[in-house]
Amino acid sequence: MKTIYLIGGTMGVGKTTVSQQLKKKLPNSVFLDGDWCWDADPFQVTEETKAMVMRNICFLLNSFLHCTA
Repeated sequence: MKTIYLIGGTMGVGKTTVSQQLKKKLPNSVFLDGDWCWDADPFQVTEETKAMVMRNICFLLNSFLHCTA
């Protein structure tokens, strides 16, 4: 069984650093940086694009959870 850990907090508190370290220490793990999912140029924040990003994040996490490797 796989587990998802969500790490949140304000900018600059070390979420990415902690997540990268956990990825190294936890077997069969993956790090999905939520900021990366919004990285487009130009990116317009609309209800449609917010929904698209959430679908993309859910798709990636579900794919990881269902992968047997």
